[in-house]
Amino acid sequence: MDKKKEYLDKVEAQLKEWKNMIDRLEARTSMVSSERKSDLMKEIEELRRKKVVVKEKWEDMQKTGGEVLDTLKEGVEKAAAELKQALDKVISRFK
Repeated sequence: MDKKKEYLDKVEAQLKEWKNMIDRLEARTSMVSSERKSDLMKEIEELRRKKVVVKEKWEDMQKTGGEVLDTLKEGVEKAAAELKQALDKVISRFK
């Protein structure tokens, strides 16, 4: 398997994991007060938007190759890091 395919597969698996984590967080909002739930739902929507950004960059990466690939990889990794940081923040609010 070439490096591009390996990387794309890794990002795809991570996207699926993040989707599941976000869905579980949303389900957990039923256990909090309505005021807190409203704030958490806003944050969860922001997580979904960040996940869409990663997915769009991942899709762009699937269509390209060569030197552009490295630039797109950097974009995917930056967007993924931002999503991970936001996800960790929301998760910590449930503790």
